[in-house]
Amino acid sequence: MSNKLNALDLAFLSLEKQSTPVNVASLAIFEIPKNYKGNFPRDLLIKLESQLPGPPFNQKLSSVHSAALPIWETDEHFDIHYHVRHSALPKPGKMDDLLELASRLHSRLLDRERPLWEFHLIEGLENNQFAFYMKMHHAAIDGMGGIELMENCLSLYAQDEVKAPWVGVPNRRENGAHESPGLKEKATKLVEKVGATSKMVQDLSKMFLGQGLKAVGIDKNSSPVPFSAPKSIFNVPITGSRRFAVKSLSLAEIKTLGKQANATVNDIVLALCSGALRKYMLDKGALPKKSLIASVPVSVRQVNRTGNQITYVIANLATNEPDTMTRLGMIGSSTKDAKNELVNVSADAATNFAVMAQGIVAVLNQLNLSSITPPAANVTISNVPGPQKPLYFGQAKLQATYPLSVLIDGQSLNITVVSYCDSLGFGLMACRDTVPDVNIIADYIESAIDDIKGGIYLRDLMLEQKEQK
Repeated sequence: MSNKLNALDLAFLSLEKQSTPVNVASLAIFEIPKNYKGNFPRDLLIKLESQLPGPPFNQKLSSVHSAALPIWETDEHFDIHYHVRHSALPKPGKMDDLLELASRLHSRLLDRERPLWEFHLIEGLENNQFAFYMKMHHAAIDGMGGIELMENCLSLYAQDEVKAPWVGVPNRRENGAHESPGLKEKATKLVEKVGATSKMVQDLSKMFLGQGLKAVGIDKNSSPVPFSAPKSIFNVPITGSRRFAVKSLSLAEIKTLGKQANATVNDIVLALCSGALRKYMLDKGALPKKSLIASVPVSVRQVNRTGNQITYVIANLATNEPDTMTRLGMIGSSTKDAKNELVNVSADAATNFAVMAQGIVAVLNQLNLSSITPPAANVTISNVPGPQKPLYFGQAKLQATYPLSVLIDGQSLNITVVSYCDSLGFGLMACRDTVPDVNIIADYIESAIDDIKGGIYLRDLMLEQKEQK
């Protein structure tokens, strides 16, 4: 069995070098069932290792040592014990120890001679907890695919049998008669394909035209164009070493702030990140006069399509604006205009736009030109909706989940957010050598909530005083 990689998958492969491992991962923390007799993580691992992998977990890249385009092909010599590993934290098993381990694991390239994933079961976390860290190459999965994978292996009920993540996501095509298509059906499908390709080309042309009109100032759309970002302390050549920080916030509180500020949850998330980055750069005496811009991945996922199905919009973070509410308003206008550009565009066109953007970045990286060209964006900020009900892995209840994402040369910080029940899990991935204190940014994200609350309070107070006059 073999599958082709789509163009964006290939772009992610081309981005990878020793300093830029293109891994995406999830760090999930679980509570060991109370009064469990025995070593729960070890017993769980035995059950997991007995389960055979399904696609894409039993597939590796072909043509690793040739110039031919690779495809996914079944690994006939698959070794479960290479991919599934058992680790233990030193006592007393602090959260900082877990994050340090995840940072080291995320710094390592995956072996392209094997299926591109690893699963690490980690015991010894304090408060009767354990964790797993699972990473895959970004060529094999995107953010929404990762959430779908998690929801498939976790269960709503503690008594359900445990399912290994590498069993794979079931095909959701409706079962029907597997008959060979007739001539009429083939002709119809050909016409549909030609029509879809024609629309994709038209939509792609429209997207590039729109970016060009913005660049020359004809279109007053408030979303920035790619490669218009200022140089910043985050946009320097990076090494392969990583540092990971996390922060959990209340989703209910973020939604309440959104309603009070007439903003979306995503805009509040961007505003929290913007406020944190502004404060961090002010501390360093390194705040650019021009605002940072963010690359924001947007899912265009279609049922039963494999690989990456994302595009990117460019958002103004308004980091040069000192007033919190003004900054939030500028962010909201920017994201609204950016998403309006995708309203009448096909998913294929949107994905191909991302392919071309990533292709340009890949060429700049390969030629080591990222240090002398304007950044495509200063930072990537992604917000992925996750499970809204409590989940279990075996009998162990999921307590928290944090995403670990990709850095590219010239962009030393990535902030990815995943929701779970009433929590937003922020995962901040940074180059260890350029942003060694990324935990400070994580703390500033939390404190930025008070800035927005204060801004809302002052706005309401001013409105009240105005009405009294």
